[in-house]
Amino acid sequence: MNVSQIKYFVELCRMQSFSKAAKNMEVSQPALSLQIQKLEEEFGYLLVDRNTKPISITAEGALFLEKAQQIIQLMNDLDQLSVELEDEVAGQIRIGIIPTLSPYLVPLVMELASSRYPDLKVEVVEMVTESILSELNYNTIDAGIISTPIRSSGQYAFAPLFYERFYLYVAENHPLYQHSLIQAGEVPSEELWYLTEGNCFQNQVNAVCSIPPFDTVKGNFRYISNSIESLKRIVETQGGITFIPELATLSVSTEYEDLIKRFKSPEPYRELSVVYLKNTGMKKLVRAFVELIQETVPRRMLEKPSNTPLDTKM
Repeated sequence: MNVSQIKYFVELCRMQSFSKAAKNMEVSQPALSLQIQKLEEEFGYLLVDRNTKPISITAEGALFLEKAQQIIQLMNDLDQLSVELEDEVAGQIRIGIIPTLSPYLVPLVMELASSRYPDLKVEVVEMVTESILSELNYNTIDAGIISTPIRSSGQYAFAPLFYERFYLYVAENHPLYQHSLIQAGEVPSEELWYLTEGNCFQNQVNAVCSIPPFDTVKGNFRYISNSIESLKRIVETQGGITFIPELATLSVSTEYEDLIKRFKSPEPYRELSVVYLKNTGMKKLVRAFVELIQETVPRRMLEKPSNTPLDTKM
């Protein structure tokens, strides 16, 4: 077996399709299929079940995949060794960031990153937490920024970045608009606009205010979105309330600043962390980008709020 065959197999497992994997690896589908077959003959076991759509990995293939990923990780580390040894911050990194954070964090750090490290290329990709963890294993990203703590296996390492309080965004015609501080338990769940279930921010919001069955609420319209900005627009134009994270408050126009309401202590918040593979460590370029983030966000967000945090494990 050779390195190319191992890379072909790993990409096939990631894409679960011979045609897609072949396209990504810039080979023909018959050529990729032949190399996988040779790999199976050398290994002595079938690695994939070709009779399922999408293709599935056999039990033996799953064990092989784990070792194959480690080999590719080590090869990538060798490729990056010269970058790690150099004093200057130069090169390229790819970072996955959860969608409820990236629209607010990335614009803050972009300008500083470009001026501080002109030779550092940073590609940021919005991904849900599960995809970030998966893509780390496939070496398609160098690190991820997610909300923690999460339940995960032991191959990941986490380093807290900052802590983000939750705020309530309240329409002018809502009774809570007159309050300067709001108790979390007083939020009327039937009047909330929600993010899609399964979103980590929404899961954390549910710890404060759970979603009631639609047939039990007074209104005849419910809007569930993937975008915090969409929910803000609904509040501004149609009324109601929604939860927003702290960084989202920094971009609210002066016209709508009074719609932002803070919670009484204990304030709900979330911890944002960088996640990377434990066996490869946090790469130098990732560390440089993390330092830029911590320099850019408001200093108050670098310290954990003193009140007891929500149980946000997923």
